[in-house]
Amino acid sequence: MEIKPKLTRRNFMKLAAAMGASAFLATYKSEIVEAVEQNKDYVHICWLNGSDCMGCSISFVQSVSPDLITILTEITVGTSGLPIALPDYMEVAHPAAGSLAEKLKEERWMKAPLKILICEGGVQEEGYCIVGQRDYTEVFREAAEVADVIIAIGQCATFGGIPAAKPNPSGAMGVQDYLKKVGINKQVINLPLCPMNPDHLVLTLAAALIGAMPELDQYGRPKAFFGKNMHMELCPYRPYYDRGIFKETPNGEGCRFKMGCKGPGVWTDCALRKFNNHVSFCNETNICYGCSEPGWPDKFSPFYKEVTSLPTVLGWDAGTIGTALLGATAAGIVVHGIKRAASGGKKEKKEE
Repeated sequence: MEIKPKLTRRNFMKLAAAMGASAFLATYKSEIVEAVEQNKDYVHICWLNGSDCMGCSISFVQSVSPDLITILTEITVGTSGLPIALPDYMEVAHPAAGSLAEKLKEERWMKAPLKILICEGGVQEEGYCIVGQRDYTEVFREAAEVADVIIAIGQCATFGGIPAAKPNPSGAMGVQDYLKKVGINKQVINLPLCPMNPDHLVLTLAAALIGAMPELDQYGRPKAFFGKNMHMELCPYRPYYDRGIFKETPNGEGCRFKMGCKGPGVWTDCALRKFNNHVSFCNETNICYGCSEPGWPDKFSPFYKEVTSLPTVLGWDAGTIGTALLGATAAGIVVHGIKRAASGGKKEKKEE
């Protein structure tokens, strides 16, 4: 099903970064309904679970603004009373189970005009995960081959996450890597974090419905959500870093870097979007663990150890910066150096 967007990708990126899911859906409800009504059908979703703890499902089900009931029932197709996005298959929230659930997936989702595949959890080698008496690799490939949009949610589905950590006996990997391995050439929209932020998924689904697919970075993440450096641009504790004030005990105050915060090497909007009905995020209670990035958790372990390799990119030692002026200057140079290193030394192009 082809949907012609009224909201451009450029505008979607700006609005998604600035607005919460509830405000976005309320503002663009008419565009979403119109797009779906043109095809006289609702959008079909298949939500598969591979190697995961279902934390992302729980994060989505417990979303508050908007809550799951609002997402599934408030915006309907015409006078049908049917929600625009109907999960034909979702193990956690689906009322059907067993053979009936499998039948709904085969009879509805596989034949739908617009099929969105949501993948939670990594893909393991054959023999480690069975769904409906079939190996998960078979179930996943079958769905991926016909899906119009593929969205991987959470660390496990995007980059392998904890199941892919050493020694990785099951051969777990992210969805995009597995598709490449089996020769399925399709772009995956990656929404990492552990667990994923429900706002990210709701806004990405809204983008898919109106045909304004978000621009992705080199790791398949929407730039609207993962385009800013956590430490340099968003962290509320950055002023402490500039002044050389570091939290070194659980009850202390200051920048969390010396406690092991991975913020300087992380790109995510957690500090703005937050979790638990937009109440808090990791740094407010602890540290940033880096779960938005490829290679997590191995490359970011041990969590509670200062990452000395990041702040000394250009010879600066973050732990010894004492004055506000020097701290601010060094912080800017350091993070700029990190970003340059991550991009291979190439200057980032600004969107026109």
